[in-house]
Formats: sequence, structure tokens, C-alpha cells
Amino acid sequence: MDNILEIAILEMGRQKGDQVFSCEEVVQWLYPQDWRHFTTEILDTAKSLNENGKIILSETGEIKVL
Repeated sequence: MDNILEIAILEMGRQKGDQVFSCEEVVQWLYPQDWRHFTTEILDTAKSLNENGKIILSETGEIKVL
């Protein structure tokens, strides 16, 4: 895992425990000024983590880390 967005998703999940959070929340945390530029990338990264069984990604973009 060398993608900063993967690391950020998993770290936010660790910090939030059982709480769900959104993809947008992750990029806003990383890039508070320019987060809108990363919405496609964070969603693609979350989809990949979901396919690999590391998170659960809802259709609305909410994340639950396993």
C-alpha cells in the first residue's frame, strides 16, 4: 500500500472506530483548500479497498473500515 489516499482512508477509519465517514471527509482532511480536485481519486481508491476487502463502501460513498 503506497497510495497516500489508501493510507488516509485506513487511518481515518482507525481514528473513527465504528463510525462511518465519507470519501469527501477524507480528502477534506488531507487537502482542506483543494479537496474538490481529489473527489474522483478518493472514490476510485475507496472502490479498490472495497474490492480488496479492507473497507465497506456504500453506494453513497460512506466508508466503514473492517
